[in-house]
Amino acid sequence: MRTILMIAAVATLAACSDKTKEPSQREQIGQVWKYEGGEAGKAKVAYIGSANAVATMTAPDTFSVLLVQPLDKGMADVTVKLVGAPFTCDLSDCRVTATTDDGKRHAWQGRMTQAKDGITIAPSQGAYEAIKDAKSVKIDLVVGPKDATAPFDFNVAGLDLKG
Repeated sequence: MRTILMIAAVATLAACSDKTKEPSQREQIGQVWKYEGGEAGKAKVAYIGSANAVATMTAPDTFSVLLVQPLDKGMADVTVKLVGAPFTCDLSDCRVTATTDDGKRHAWQGRMTQAKDGITIAPSQGAYEAIKDAKSVKIDLVVGPKDATAPFDFNVAGLDLKG
């Protein structure tokens, strides 16, 4: 009887391990623009994951996400989020730096998101204009102690908020 129970337990464990692996959050977000919600002919939000991930103290595969939310008059809010590591910034000076594929460096200032996982950059900072006209953007984010930064690469070509 004991042998039968052991065989049944091993069979149960083997059956559990045959489950198909759920895609990771990074795989679900992907590295191409995705669009959600909105009225007919307009996206409510567009988002894309970074093409790379970095190892941090809290996760071996920390990555970043760009969200673009269209506003009136062709403007848009841009939010940069960090997934896998806590997002940090000086609340009086929340900034990120970016380099577009044309070699131009950009310094964007914004406010911490309500979830405290990123920074929302107001339209006046020009982040949307830089992203919509670029093929790629590298954004430097603080990922560790003593303001250690890591570059996150985004292949942003093809952004279409008209959805």
